[in-house]
Amino acid sequence: MADEAVAEEWRALGRQLAASRRAAGLSQEQLAPLCDYSRSTIANAETGRQRVPRKFWDSCDAALGTGNALARGYDEVEAAQRGSYRRSAVVAQQARTIMERRAGPDAAGLPEAGPGGEPGSSAGVVQIESLRQWLDDALTDGSVSGASLDAWEQTVLHHGRATRTRPAAEHVVELGADMAELGLAIRRCRSASSLRGLVRAAAHLSGLMCLLFVKLDERDAFRRWAATARTAAQEAGNPATLSWVLAQEAYGHFYSGDLVSAVTVAQRAQGLMRRSPHVGAALAAALEARAQASRGRVRETRRALGRAETILAALEPASMTASAFGYTESQYRFHEENAYTQLLDTRRALPAQERALELCPPGDYTDWALTRLDRAYCLSHDGDAAAAVAYATETVARLRAVHRLGIIALRARQLVQALPVSHRTAPAVREFQDLLVPAAGTLRELTGP
Repeated sequence: MADEAVAEEWRALGRQLAASRRAAGLSQEQLAPLCDYSRSTIANAETGRQRVPRKFWDSCDAALGTGNALARGYDEVEAAQRGSYRRSAVVAQQARTIMERRAGPDAAGLPEAGPGGEPGSSAGVVQIESLRQWLDDALTDGSVSGASLDAWEQTVLHHGRATRTRPAAEHVVELGADMAELGLAIRRCRSASSLRGLVRAAAHLSGLMCLLFVKLDERDAFRRWAATARTAAQEAGNPATLSWVLAQEAYGHFYSGDLVSAVTVAQRAQGLMRRSPHVGAALAAALEARAQASRGRVRETRRALGRAETILAALEPASMTASAFGYTESQYRFHEENAYTQLLDTRRALPAQERALELCPPGDYTDWALTRLDRAYCLSHDGDAAAAVAYATETVARLRAVHRLGIIALRARQLVQALPVSHRTAPAVREFQDLLVPAAGTLRELTGP
């Protein structure tokens, strides 16, 4: 799949070029003399048939006024091509090393790799699921073991930060390798105090796996990992950890369309930390606001937003960080704008979107893209469907194909459905939907042959 994944990245860059050219009002024939390349070269680049050099993309950026967006996209694809096989080899070797330990006495019960072995094979998704089942067994059979707690805490923090910028489809494989190592450590542990720390780490990593599957819109996998994370958090006996885990589960219910469960679980997460401010409660309150807004409940939405803002103001500075384990004003403004967008209160949504985009850290593609798609949604609601489609097209065209998976594609499709019926068959809408074609893929397709 490595070759096809890179090929799709080239095609995505070509679609970005085509979208930028159309936005500038130019045909391929008109662009050709401006960038000093032939029309056929432009046509081949736009379809991904021809791998043109970097100077071509520099010339197109200059001709189209796109800054260095296209050249930067070229650099990213080149880096992906160079790193594709190297990354797969490293992850595969990690997985093989872990699996080989099954023969030893400390690794009893570790799941078999199955056909294809490593996470990058056609069995990748199946193996991640067998890993979850095995971790469930390790958490409940009482034979849990030790490792360096400091090292595992740093591993947890590393993965928490990576969720903000790393594509979920890539991150899930590396997280799975570390979780297999943690499972081995849990099985070896005989110290009660070390055990509690390791199980807490398992709760956090399982919660992150749940979050990644939410981002990928893999609903069955999200539910299974949410259950495993809850098991680990309950075993750890830490209310703050359980609150955070439940917040991740609430997000999964929200994106799955189960708004009643989203509100119920979010309220439980807040109730666990009612007497002290914590990230889990802040995330849960913000999610409750979005779910209540989707149900059209204005008063409940504003109350939940108020609770999230109050908790944010009381958090320790160490908790206000760009991580799955932190909560910042940037995240709050994203949740606020989405709640008002769901309510179709564009008067409040638009300035909240502006602030969210101002604060969004570089590389946080999920919140950036979802906020811009919400803005397109508001433009459509306010009667400017053409501007909405153009803005949404620009947004999606600036994303790598792997970034368009899951909930970003879900929100983009919701935007199309919200357009006036008379606009849904317009050429611009079809072009927008063409950009979403790779986003219809799944984790299985990314990790398959």
